[in-house]
Amino acid sequence: MNSQMPISGGPKGTTSEQQLRLLADNLPALIAYFTINGLMCQFANKAYVTAYGFTIDSIVGKSVPDVIGAEAYAVIQPYILRVMEGETVSYERPLILPDGSQRVIEVNLIPHIIGDAKPQSAFVLITDITKFRRAEEAIRESEDRMRKFADATNEGIVFFDSGIITDINEAGARLVRLPVEKIIGRQILDFVAPDSVETVANNIRAGFERPYEANMLRADGTLVTLEFAGKVIVRDGKTLRMTVARDISERKQAEARIQFLAHHDILTHLPNRAMLLDRLQIMLNVAKRQGTQVGVLFIDLDNFKTINDSLGHYAGDQLLKRLAQRLQACLRSVDLVGRLGGDEFLVIISGLECTEDVIPIAEKIAECISEPFALEGQTLGVSGSIGISMYPQDGENTDTLIRNADAAMYLAKERGRSNFQFFMPSLTKSAANSLSIESGIRKAIKNVEFVLHYQPEVVSQTGVINAVEALIRWKHPDLGLLGPDKFISFAEHRGLIMPIGRWVINEAIRQCKEWLDVGLRIPIAINISAVQFKQKDLVELIAANLKSYDLPGELLELELTESLFLEDVTAMTKTLSRLKDLGVTLAVDDFGTGYSSLAYLKRYPIDKIKIDRSFISDIPYNADDVAITTAIINLADSLGLQVVAEGVETQEQADFLERYHCDYIQGYLVSYPLPPDEIFAWMKQRKFVIAV
Repeated sequence: MNSQMPISGGPKGTTSEQQLRLLADNLPALIAYFTINGLMCQFANKAYVTAYGFTIDSIVGKSVPDVIGAEAYAVIQPYILRVMEGETVSYERPLILPDGSQRVIEVNLIPHIIGDAKPQSAFVLITDITKFRRAEEAIRESEDRMRKFADATNEGIVFFDSGIITDINEAGARLVRLPVEKIIGRQILDFVAPDSVETVANNIRAGFERPYEANMLRADGTLVTLEFAGKVIVRDGKTLRMTVARDISERKQAEARIQFLAHHDILTHLPNRAMLLDRLQIMLNVAKRQGTQVGVLFIDLDNFKTINDSLGHYAGDQLLKRLAQRLQACLRSVDLVGRLGGDEFLVIISGLECTEDVIPIAEKIAECISEPFALEGQTLGVSGSIGISMYPQDGENTDTLIRNADAAMYLAKERGRSNFQFFMPSLTKSAANSLSIESGIRKAIKNVEFVLHYQPEVVSQTGVINAVEALIRWKHPDLGLLGPDKFISFAEHRGLIMPIGRWVINEAIRQCKEWLDVGLRIPIAINISAVQFKQKDLVELIAANLKSYDLPGELLELELTESLFLEDVTAMTKTLSRLKDLGVTLAVDDFGTGYSSLAYLKRYPIDKIKIDRSFISDIPYNADDVAITTAIINLADSLGLQVVAEGVETQEQADFLERYHCDYIQGYLVSYPLPPDEIFAWMKQRKFVIAV
């Protein structure tokens, strides 16, 4: 276009001018043509004249100040001066329309240059960019909101492209302990620990198909375990990759702790039974392939309970921890030591060529145990009994080897303690059974495998319930329910009766209180062994249990054997008197089978005697039993004592005892010993139940 080109506001002119007019009037942009000299409008399209309130004809010949106003002209005058010098100028400015609405326009001033002469005119192209600017503002606001959200969360949010980090929030920067500006632009793999580089790289290539975990390297060199959840975002045809990073170090540590506790003893941190069994099986498999032997050493501390009782459980725990450290220190790295529970440890020795190879190791362990411990300001000496079984001769599986080592350990205790013994197949079945029973009783005490059954004692004349006798049963894991004749005597001889007796006292008193609370006032009788009766704290133990359950003493009956009454008269009198002060009833159990004497019946505060079942079984047909039974009944009556006949199984026996005025009867005719729920139901069904 040259400077002489005629452009006017009307429909006159050439066809090309008409075409130009048609094109310009149908464009949304504002288009005008001004002379530079005088700044007179030569041409304007419909959009332009409408925006400024003119018509196509009226705007021609108007000056720029006339069209846009003096104030607006003052703003754009510097741009016009630049156009006069031949420079194309673009700028933005707000535009207030006649209706008062505000728009944002982009103004382009394009000089019309012919040859080398200075421009004589210029085109004005004005575009309404309001919607673009509003869109940009909305994007900025959205980005600001997103940034605020990203910075508010505790999870790291990272944007990256081709492995290059393009943006990251403050939480993400904190994860690697660097400022945001020092992270953006770097490769994401720069922050990945060596053991996780392949994992992260594979997930970047795969487009984050699923969440994954990786170790990241912080700026200070420490590691942090992160969980990544990625997402691919496509916007305006551009692919963005975003990942959310969550610090799961504490969770991983907790999982590791749980895993550790599942396989280790919490006190000593040694392997526990589960881990020992697993590792022992592995060692057996290796030994089978290599043709070697494995030694299993079962260790039990001698008299460990004395330390617990005298110094307290804290001191006992400290000793066990110290011992665990010693055992680890005296073994080879390929061997294994673990704690089975309590004061029992298991040592597994692998790679042995013959049985004799385990002897120096057992001697070293025994020496290690016996070395004095400095604890609680005292020097404590302990010892251990060690039982040894060997693979394959003493067993080919883990359970058999441990069981046989356990049996050998009890053999070591029988032979004086503080020594080690090998399991010997030549052991008699009886000895093996005894060792097994003792081992079983110890475990039963530890695991509370006992229950009480209850057998009622009723008035012979009326059938009214007078009391129930608590009879212990052992819920043996293999043999089922065992009566006291199967283990009580053994427990007494092996020094195990005390914890059993304490449990019986507590459980009977607890059960009695439970029944009392629901309206059944039923005294409970319990048997006290001679060993337990001689303990100095028996009275205190019973008093503490009665107080603990708030149970009246008259609801507790103690059954004592006749042999006790031949003991020291002074001590016996004192103990029985203290028990009577608690309100408990005292009975002589199995009367007539021991050292029966009128003297002790008169001397001691006895309330009741129980005729042994051996005198009841053949009445009324055996004359001797009839004579003895009637004599006992008459003796008790003359001394003001109550009398109970045990083992009543037939109606003839019951009728005889009623006829001779025996106070109470007890036996299968009345009821078998029943567990708590069944005896409770039985008592509720009786016509003559004693209630509160």
